[in-house]
Amino acid sequence: MSWSSGGSSAPSFRRATGRRGEESRSPVPYREAPMAYEPARLCWCNPRRKAPRWISWSRQNPGRRYYACVDAMHGGCGFVEWHDDPLPKFWSDLIGDLRDEVRRLRGQGSGAVIEDPTAVVALPEAETGGMGMAMALQDQLKQKNLEIDALKGKYQTAVMLFVVFVVGLVVGKMLL
Repeated sequence: MSWSSGGSSAPSFRRATGRRGEESRSPVPYREAPMAYEPARLCWCNPRRKAPRWISWSRQNPGRRYYACVDAMHGGCGFVEWHDDPLPKFWSDLIGDLRDEVRRLRGQGSGAVIEDPTAVVALPEAETGGMGMAMALQDQLKQKNLEIDALKGKYQTAVMLFVVFVVGLVVGKMLL
């Protein structure tokens, strides 16, 4: 499963793998180092070197592993080769959605905000002074922030468990 070896038909590294800015960063830690695999895949550099194995987080190929030249981000020799076969659309869409959710929860996404219609802060009626009202609002805000942090922790744990489960299913299917 490799792209063509040369000429104008070979896609550029950035276009082929979708590695652009924040989108190129892995939403979860790698489970193995990029060079921790055998047998070695050698890029076309002179001298030939072992190509690291990365995970694509592009919209077209989320979760799909590939090899690329060690110097690919700086031009390199142009070597790019898929390790995995393409995933079915359902799995690809699911992993992409999970990737987006992890990024959103970590604040790296498109700036989406969780809106809670019940998060209306009631003003204390007994306090009419400006300073007392400000302090009361500050306390209520701290309380709401603590509640939000607790919810974020629960969501992150649930999403991470789901990601591990789905990746386990995908790997299990690939091994069968």
